[in-house]
Amino acid sequence: MAQRQTAAEANATRPDFNSKLGFEKSAPVDREWKAGQGLNAHSATERFTPAQTPGYHVIEIGKTEVKAGDLYKVMCGNIAPRPVALVGTYNEQGLPNLAPISWYQMVSHDPPMAMISFGGSGAEGKLKDSDRNIRRNKCYTISSSWQYSCEPYLEALNYASIDAPPNTSEFALAGLTPVPGRTVNAPRVGEAPFSMELEVDFTKEWNGAAGHHTTTMVVGKIKMLHLRKDIFNPDYSIDISKTMPVSRFGGLTYGRTVAGYDLDRPKWSDIEKDAHVKEVLATGPKAPPANFDKDDVLPHFPPRSDSSSL
Repeated sequence: MAQRQTAAEANATRPDFNSKLGFEKSAPVDREWKAGQGLNAHSATERFTPAQTPGYHVIEIGKTEVKAGDLYKVMCGNIAPRPVALVGTYNEQGLPNLAPISWYQMVSHDPPMAMISFGGSGAEGKLKDSDRNIRRNKCYTISSSWQYSCEPYLEALNYASIDAPPNTSEFALAGLTPVPGRTVNAPRVGEAPFSMELEVDFTKEWNGAAGHHTTTMVVGKIKMLHLRKDIFNPDYSIDISKTMPVSRFGGLTYGRTVAGYDLDRPKWSDIEKDAHVKEVLATGPKAPPANFDKDDVLPHFPPRSDSSSL
C-alpha cells in the first residue's frame, strides 16, 4: 500500500501562499437560470446529470462492513466545507485549554445558540479534555475562524489540535492569547475578531458499535458576543473581505473563502402567476433514468477489489 504524503512533504512542492488574494464577487454561474431548470450552465454540469453517473458505492449502516475510521473520512470529506470553532475552556487547575472543533454550527438566533460535537478517542470511552472541562464547568467559549485574524493564525489553530497530555495548555503551544470570559468561566482567543461566551443548555451522548462512548454533542446558549469593530460594513452587515472564513475539508485540508456571488431568494408572490412556473408545476418533478440507483449494497467498504486506504 502506498504511503500517503505528509502535509509538509506535499507543501514543499506547492506554490507559496498568496496573502494578497482578497474576497471578490462575481456574477452567479448562470444569470439566466429559471424555475425547473435544475443544473446550471457550469462547465462541469454534464457530469452531474443522473444519466452520466458512473454508479454509487452504497453503504448500509449495520449491513456493510466498514471501519469507523473509514466512515469518518467519507463523512468529513463530503460534509464540507465546515466552519472551525476554537473552543476555550479551563481545566481543573485553571489552565486555559484550546481545541479546534469542525463539528460546529449555529443552532438558533432567537434565543442565540450554537452547537459543537466531540468525537471521542474510540478507546474505552475516553473523553477529550475540552469535553471533560465543559462537563465540569458547564460553560465554554467559541472563537470562530475568520480570515481577518485566522489566516494569520491558521497554523496556530491547527497546532491546537495536538494530542498533548492533560495539564498542557494549547494556548501556550499555539501562541494565542487567552482572555478571561466576562459572563462565563472560560477563556476566549484574543486574536479572534469574533468570539462567543456560552453556557451549556444540554448535552447528548452516543455510544459506538463497540458499546463505549464515542461522541458528545453540546448545545450552548450564547451569553455574550465579542465582535471587532472593523469587520462591519456601514450597514452593520459583516464585511467578508475582512473576515473570509477558513473552513475544514476531509483529511488535512483547510479551505479559503476568496470568491462569492449573490442570489435573490425567490418569493412565491412574485412567481405564482408566471406561465413558465405553472408549466413546471404541471409537468411535475423529473424522473430518474430507468437504470438509476440500481447499485448493490456493498458487503465491505472500501470494496475488497479496491481496499487501499482512504
